[in-house]
Amino acid sequence: MDLQNIGTRIYHLRTEILQLSQRDFSHLLGMGQGNISKVEKGQSLPSCFFLWSLYNTYQINVNWVLSGEGEVKVNEG
Repeated sequence: MDLQNIGTRIYHLRTEILQLSQRDFSHLLGMGQGNISKVEKGQSLPSCFFLWSLYNTYQINVNWVLSGEGEVKVNEG
């Protein structure tokens, strides 16, 4: 897995699609801002909790986060 590309996708998701600050994003996901920062910088993989929170809160496709394949959001119907 390419940590830098995962981080870039998370940053794009947060800033361009959801239009949230890192602080607000981390709060809505129930995570520390430091965790979000490390993932966006490509310093760590997103945790299972992080991925579950993205899916549960925003219906974000976990496969897209990890590989860049598929749609950003899971089809809702």
